[in-house]
Amino acid sequence: MKLSQRQWLTILTVIIAAGLYVSCTNNEDFANPLDPENLRTAGSPTGLELTAGDEQVRVSWQDLGLEGVSGYRIYRRFSGDPNSTFALVGEVDASTTEFVDTRDIINDQLGQVYIYRISYMDKNGVEIPDPNAPPGADEDPLRIWPTAGVTPSVPPPEPNVIIGDDLADLTVKLFWQDYQAPDDFEVFRVFAAKPDSQGNFLPFRLVAELPRDKPFFFDQDFNRDEIAAKYRIVAVDKFGAEGVTTLESTSPNLPPIPPRNVRTRFGFRFGSPRYDVLISWSSNPEPDLDGYQIYATVAGGELVPRRKLDAKKKSVTITGEDRILVAQQLVVRQYFITSFDNTPNNGRRDESEMVEALP
Repeated sequence: MKLSQRQWLTILTVIIAAGLYVSCTNNEDFANPLDPENLRTAGSPTGLELTAGDEQVRVSWQDLGLEGVSGYRIYRRFSGDPNSTFALVGEVDASTTEFVDTRDIINDQLGQVYIYRISYMDKNGVEIPDPNAPPGADEDPLRIWPTAGVTPSVPPPEPNVIIGDDLADLTVKLFWQDYQAPDDFEVFRVFAAKPDSQGNFLPFRLVAELPRDKPFFFDQDFNRDEIAAKYRIVAVDKFGAEGVTTLESTSPNLPPIPPRNVRTRFGFRFGSPRYDVLISWSSNPEPDLDGYQIYATVAGGELVPRRKLDAKKKSVTITGEDRILVAQQLVVRQYFITSFDNTPNNGRRDESEMVEALP
């Protein structure tokens, strides 16, 4: 059957309307995480995290700052008991977002986990999600009451972290070579927090995972000198228990490396003592590089600054140079170059060592 243009337009309108309805429905379902109809949370508080400990589990979650929450309830079941159901193990008021569970917990149960989920009480005493009528697997659409599982264990020792004194530009070196890893050790995790443009520290983020034979970390994620950083060095066992060391350091105030591959090419003028000189070099790799400084000799051998160049430059041509008198002879000048960064050093530029520009 051939459809008319009007019929096609009608069908298209219905499809678009259905799409808009689904989109709006999805937005409504996910807009408020504490809404019992939210498909992702079933109304439970978000950000559920577990930290394994010695015969204990620390349960934490996010504070969304929403009004009307009077408290939280924490439920647990054990995967090693096939007939176990979620049972209430703790309750806290709205002023906290953490609960430490120590009730009848056993360490190192290989392959088994304690599983947690949390609910909240509203100001009318209504619990959400309702533990007496939790979301079912046969619901359509399916709502999910988030859970998390962990196996308690004796945490590994806290790493004894030292800051290396072998300084390198834009690098913080952390070492913990004397660490005695337990038999159930799994991995070192390194977290770092850097300041934002206002100087406030951002949240910690995972920057490295290291095996037991690499008890060190070099942080080169700096774009200038004297930037503060916070670190967490975490020793983790195979059950997820953690030994944590927290410390602070600052990227060292060091000059950049000297320019590399510096070369000079002279252009002599016929019938004139004047000459031109082209000086070239390879770009420096430092992100805090601010520029280059050219120096040249004058009579008597003294060095004086000639050109200051920005960090993008890799060459410079100086024209109409005069020769200088050395030992009763007119000779071309000697040229040198330094690199400097954007961190003041007692009011002066933080310059590298000089490099002579050779032919």
